[in-house]
Amino acid sequence: MGKGMSIITDLDEQRFEQEVADRHEPALVVLKADWCRPCRTLMPTLEAVAQHYADRVKVYRVDINASPALAGRLGARGVPTLCLFIDGALETTRVGALSRAQLHQLIDEHL
Repeated sequence: MGKGMSIITDLDEQRFEQEVADRHEPALVVLKADWCRPCRTLMPTLEAVAQHYADRVKVYRVDINASPALAGRLGARGVPTLCLFIDGALETTRVGALSRAQLHQLIDEHL
């Protein structure tokens, strides 16, 4: 997949309400930073997981430097932080670069 072809949608404060908070579709929001090495490690794995769940879960990424207020609102203590939303409400949060198996487990537990 080329760089422009990512299945993961970039998210900022403005789009958060309409994309995540007001939606019934499950959403996985990943808070990341360009300087964060575990974030870079996580991205290809996340891309594959987003592909796998494409019809059931929408995956977003938030750059904490570009959207600090949203990162604060989502309670990011470190990066990467993964926030799973069900029916627009924050269901669970995990910090760290999860493996593909851990990501599947995180999503499957709540779907």
